[in-house]
Amino acid sequence: MGFTSNVYVDVLIYQLPLYAVVVGCGYASWLAVNRRKHLLALFLAVAAIFPLVSYVYAIADARFVAPNARKAEVASWPRERITPDNRPHVFLTTWMNFGGSIAKVLVELARFERAYGLIGDDWYSFERVAGSACAEPHYNALSLYRQDQVRKSTACVSVTKVGRRFDSFPQIAEPHLRLLTDEAAPSRDQNGGRVYSSSTLELRLVSSDHNNLVSFWEAPYFDAPAFPPIFMYRDMDWSRESFRAEHLPHPEPIKFVLDALGNT
Repeated sequence: MGFTSNVYVDVLIYQLPLYAVVVGCGYASWLAVNRRKHLLALFLAVAAIFPLVSYVYAIADARFVAPNARKAEVASWPRERITPDNRPHVFLTTWMNFGGSIAKVLVELARFERAYGLIGDDWYSFERVAGSACAEPHYNALSLYRQDQVRKSTACVSVTKVGRRFDSFPQIAEPHLRLLTDEAAPSRDQNGGRVYSSSTLELRLVSSDHNNLVSFWEAPYFDAPAFPPIFMYRDMDWSRESFRAEHLPHPEPIKFVLDALGNT
């Protein structure tokens, strides 16, 4: 955290009560030692170093304990494996930037008969035309469409606008695979930290009677005490800044889905 000279002076003045207590307790402890009041000296010494101990503990908890605990928690979640018996034929994604393109490509790859995705603020349905064969039934990361192209039906995929994003998810009666991102991912807010754009991918198998996790990825964020230490009297806590914990590289969304489907 950087400060200009004027801001730095303001911060120092704001911290004067804390510094006064630390210096006062330290000086009083030294006087108590000289007067052989060792218990009082010990108490005052503890009071003097308590803010530093609190600051170091808060940093250790935020930067080491919390991320490792979150990693262990995510690893412990039960996941449902996609098999030929439970493999759905319908797909939906809440991906904002390329949701429609992701849905359309997955239908072209013949991995789903119907898929739903967002184009701007509208939900679109992408359905495989019966008896058709797409020209290039393979996938690479560069095959995503521009939004103006996604809206166009092709010989093998029919495209239909089905609703507005702010209304609700499309109503899907049959089991389907749902790719949720960021705020829409139900597991996003379980780490006690913040969630930023493109920091969460969650794949779930959804039907009328179950909603099970299939695959999950996140770049977890946590709030750790900033440096230099600034105590916020109103919140009774150290001033904090967000940092991103160690994580695997962001998976390409279509590959994320294809990996979960495997050879089914």
